[in-house]
Amino acid sequence: MKKQTEAVVKWMMQYDVISREEKGLYIYALHSGILLILPLILAGSIGFCLGDIKVGIALVLPYMILRKFSGGYHTKTIFHCMIGSLSLLFLCIRLAMQIKYNWKLMLFTGISSIGLLIFSPIDNENRVLDNEEKHRFKKLIAFWICILHILCIILIWSRKYKIVISLSIGIQMAAILQIPCVLKKWIMTKSN
Repeated sequence: MKKQTEAVVKWMMQYDVISREEKGLYIYALHSGILLILPLILAGSIGFCLGDIKVGIALVLPYMILRKFSGGYHTKTIFHCMIGSLSLLFLCIRLAMQIKYNWKLMLFTGISSIGLLIFSPIDNENRVLDNEEKHRFKKLIAFWICILHILCIILIWSRKYKIVISLSIGIQMAAILQIPCVLKKWIMTKSN
């Protein structure tokens, strides 16, 4: 991905769209934009292949928002990230299309939300957060969880159960990806 973003930026510089001084900024912006749009495209594509684009998009949106501020498990390579992400998205979208709305789903979503509130944010070895960022991210997680739960209540009232299921599984995905990090930290604490 780095090669492609650099190629696009070099092309922009070659045609005087941007200056040489702006190169780093545009590489970062393109990289960030791709990382923002890619999950939506993947989820929409998987949803389309499985028969419901809305389920794919509704599942990945809360996941993207919460994952940005909650942290959690990351693979070592982009290849493993893509394979893992595609597999997880496929399985979760398929699950969202198969299950029915019930109290167990809401209970697990509530437990997942509490877990996100307790454990977020989790540092990444590539980006360690300072105390101010941790405090801000914790507030953002609380805000977004409240917004998502209010949205679910409105959708339940409107009888849009498939979207509620998708949003709930998106919340659960973000929480589940924290489990390996929480367990690793707990094991390290116990061994010391």
